[in-house]
Amino acid sequence: MQELKFIKIGKVDIPHFEYEEYGVQGAGIKNTPIVNMDKYIDHSQDTELHYECLKGLAMNEHNFKMGMFFGALPPFEEKQRQGRSWTSIANDLDLNSQHGKIIKELIEKDGTYKSAYRYMYYGMNAVIPWFFGLYLKENSFVDKTGGGEWTKASEDFPLLKKYLESLPFKHIGRVLFFCTYPGTGVATHRDAHLADHKDHNINLFFEGGSRPSFVWDEITKEKIYLDSSAKSYFFNNRDYHGVDPEPNFRYTLRVDGTFTDELCNELGLENGYTWSEKFKKGIDT
Repeated sequence: MQELKFIKIGKVDIPHFEYEEYGVQGAGIKNTPIVNMDKYIDHSQDTELHYECLKGLAMNEHNFKMGMFFGALPPFEEKQRQGRSWTSIANDLDLNSQHGKIIKELIEKDGTYKSAYRYMYYGMNAVIPWFFGLYLKENSFVDKTGGGEWTKASEDFPLLKKYLESLPFKHIGRVLFFCTYPGTGVATHRDAHLADHKDHNINLFFEGGSRPSFVWDEITKEKIYLDSSAKSYFFNNRDYHGVDPEPNFRYTLRVDGTFTDELCNELGLENGYTWSEKFKKGIDT
């Protein structure tokens, strides 16, 4: 289990974890690094869905949000991008410096860290994981699978909202588009620290074509890529993962929630756990 730290600035606690090497843990008792989900999903409407996604993205110029994650980046990403994660910068921040005073002011004004991480993107070379997202259903960043409220932007995706009902979830929490500019890709990162969790997700491309999505093994320094024919996938979001740069704009639709019991059994998610420390020890969850 990985230690989760909290950086306190004003009245706000910012989660952070250091870069540590555990290797790919994978999903379920089978420890599968990345799962092609195509056989569990109806892809007969992919063309219509893809064009609705493009149209909806084009119509929503005012509803985008910048990407964000907690925790330290792998050293190769820091070197390649000549920057660090915003929480790594916050962890070493001198609150009496010019940057520190501004960040403290922003946090006190907002009551959150949202303006603070954007400031670190703009002024302190914090690495932006993906360049923007469009939320169709929002909820707490730390509880992606539960709750959630549909956004106004979701009204521009009627076919997609109906399609989501066909996915193998008992409950859908967060729904959003991860969007990348040409030539950028997605920085290698973990969604959270390594700990027992039941985060279930499906990532979809529709007719946009597969993406060079990967899980990164920090022990062997190798990327384990998604099948190049896949239009959808699931993975353990506590493993390091990312997407290689592509020459054009790309989106991934991310759907978080709780899988059906049947799918959990098929994927080896014992008692719903995507990952548990007990999996490595052969102990029942």
